[in-house]
Amino acid sequence: MVIQSKILVKTTLALGLMLSLAITASIPPIHAEENNVGWKDIAVGGRVSLGMKNDGSVWAWGETNRNGVFGNGEKGPSATNTKFPTQVKELNDVISIAAGSEHALAVKKDGTVWVWGDNLGGQVGDGMQTTLETGSGKMVTDNNRALPHQVEGLTHVVSVWGARGKSYAIKDDGTLWAWGGIYYKKPDGSTGTYTYPVQLRFQNVSSISTGYGDNLLVLEKDGTVWTLDRGAIVKIDGLSDITAIAAGGVNSYALQKDGTVWAFGSNGQGVVAGKDTANKSAPQKVQGIQDIIDIRATAGGPLYLKKDGTVWASGDNLGGQLGIGSYNSSDVPVQVKGLMKVSKIGAHGTGFRSLALREDGTLWSWGGGYSGDGTEWYRTEPVWIKSTDDEAAPQTTLISVRLDGTLLSFEQQPTIINGSTLVPLRKIFETFGTHVTWDANTSTITATKGNNVLTLIVGNTTGSLNGKSISLDAPPTIINGSTLVPVRFIAESLGTKVDWVPETHTVNIVTK
Repeated sequence: MVIQSKILVKTTLALGLMLSLAITASIPPIHAEENNVGWKDIAVGGRVSLGMKNDGSVWAWGETNRNGVFGNGEKGPSATNTKFPTQVKELNDVISIAAGSEHALAVKKDGTVWVWGDNLGGQVGDGMQTTLETGSGKMVTDNNRALPHQVEGLTHVVSVWGARGKSYAIKDDGTLWAWGGIYYKKPDGSTGTYTYPVQLRFQNVSSISTGYGDNLLVLEKDGTVWTLDRGAIVKIDGLSDITAIAAGGVNSYALQKDGTVWAFGSNGQGVVAGKDTANKSAPQKVQGIQDIIDIRATAGGPLYLKKDGTVWASGDNLGGQLGIGSYNSSDVPVQVKGLMKVSKIGAHGTGFRSLALREDGTLWSWGGGYSGDGTEWYRTEPVWIKSTDDEAAPQTTLISVRLDGTLLSFEQQPTIINGSTLVPLRKIFETFGTHVTWDANTSTITATKGNNVLTLIVGNTTGSLNGKSISLDAPPTIINGSTLVPVRFIAESLGTKVDWVPETHTVNIVTK
């Protein structure tokens, strides 16, 4: 069976993309970046989750919409909570998203920042704050935003982050800006909140992360990690070559370039899971986990993404965010159930839920709060979150395609039909410069690369390569507007090498 799979994958190589290019005369091509099926990005806040679709639209869900965090124009006690992802209105062309406790942020393609939801600390950045109602009957000034608001004077932004009552933005020049309840020193020496962006005294910033209290971690482009200690910028000793950071509840975490993880005190404020977050312990290497490529943290502990696409977690499991089917906590990393070929993870240091994106663009949610699948509260194992009402159920066995080690994404996922593995390879042939023509009268595809000419007919298991007849294990097949074709020996004819890894269902294409 393994031998057959190797042959089939080799015969699947090049034509999938040739055909995808060829049939544009009869079937309009579907570009992933214009397709609203599937998810492209995720973000988690304290009481809200966000998903960005391939078309650049943003969707929100969570336990409450009282402060307008869904961005659908509703707020207050009567705001609707659908328990499913709700589209954020008046927002498009988004490239990055983030969430705080009950507010959310987005960056558009033009580098502008848009914020909506809770504005108690001035984190919306519109120059106003929300006044709370008091026991004496004082009137409430509701400046919460139920629709996205552009933060004025802030451009060239590449990423954002939300904290409890705070907002942050990183510009393309590496500067860090913040607004809301940051209590940062003002030019006159006083401290207080900012209802508009102010530049913090950090340079060459790569990313940030926040947890409980005023815990702020800053990763600079040279791999060093910094924080604020009573207004002073302090370097965290013992950390170097860091590629990712995650601030949690009791502890914070740093991912080193070699795939190891280091844990150190969060120095936060308050109590999480019965433990004081005012922890100042020095960095220590986390045992029992390696080959990590990304890291996040919930209030309970770390969330790891391994090189093999699996997801692991540890710590206090109050929300079921370990994803192991129970609320049992674990001091050692445990694998989240049922998740393979994950490309991105999401969590927030003030919440107890987690999200994950698979390579096929499907979104999975678990942990405390509303997961987004229509049910209420806790999910102790990942559940699938639809991007559209009619989205087909995700494949149980997911096939990956890597070109020179880089994972490729497709508008139509590779699939297995009657024992044959079919892989669409449009992007590969675009890089190879293969010329493809389509004859609608005969349903014939002709692909030319140098002196090699390949001819195939949709629905026919016989084709020709340089005038010689070749037999296909399966005919060219059109699925959701994309053509997938198993093709024998085409990879070799294009000067590439192809390997099939049955353990991980991965096609490795090597051109170098």
